[in-house]
Amino acid sequence: MKKAEASENFRTASTGQKTIEEIKALVQKHQVCWEVLPEQIPVVEDRPRQVGFDLLLYGTHEPEDHPVPGCEKCQGIFKDLQKIARWILPMEERPSRYEIEIFDSAIRYAPTRGNRPDVTLTIKIVHRSDFDRPVDECEVLCLNEMKAKLRELGSRQGRWKKIM
Repeated sequence: MKKAEASENFRTASTGQKTIEEIKALVQKHQVCWEVLPEQIPVVEDRPRQVGFDLLLYGTHEPEDHPVPGCEKCQGIFKDLQKIARWILPMEERPSRYEIEIFDSAIRYAPTRGNRPDVTLTIKIVHRSDFDRPVDECEVLCLNEMKAKLRELGSRQGRWKKIM
């Protein structure tokens, strides 16, 4: 089976109600929230050019954990963030591509998220070819679809908010 076929089979299987509930449970367990940053490249002129987006997913440790960067629990959180990331990726091939970056063994603390110990996964949304082209409607559409899926899972932008 080719890589693209395997990916498509995973995504097709991911649409089942059981899988959606499993992904929602991961979002709740790790209090997953997200933010979007511009993906930029340097240009000759005086400002960088935006060529895509970085969608950052943040998952946190349990309150009783005493995390150490790169620990087994960090790795488990990252694996769960990968499952969430694969679930939100668009299914069909488009002029955009999506790169899920590798685990960086870091714990990040941000005041906007209450200085909780976060593990981060970054999804780059960029052009499939001509990497230096400015952002277009395809990257925007893909980003908006991913954000909508994250909201469907109960994740919120910027900071975790418990849903009643």
